[in-house]
Amino acid sequence: MRIVGLRIAAPAARMLQEILEDGGHAATAARIAEAIELRVTTEAPLTAEDHEAILLALGDRCPASLARLRRELLEEQRRRRRFPA
Repeated sequence: MRIVGLRIAAPAARMLQEILEDGGHAATAARIAEAIELRVTTEAPLTAEDHEAILLALGDRCPASLARLRRELLEEQRRRRRFPA
């Protein structure tokens, strides 16, 4: 699947799902799980709120396999704040 344009392999996506569940972001974790199950190969159907939940869940203890995703989400967040829709 892809999140903010980055290809996320199934093992990393499953790890992200677990991190989201442990962090109390069940709705976002469910969307990730559904995308894994459906073998989505395009952009995962996530909202801006889902992106925020991922950033919160990853926090300062982000696994190396998800570090690039965290950087891209932070950059997206900065762009949204600079140029609101």
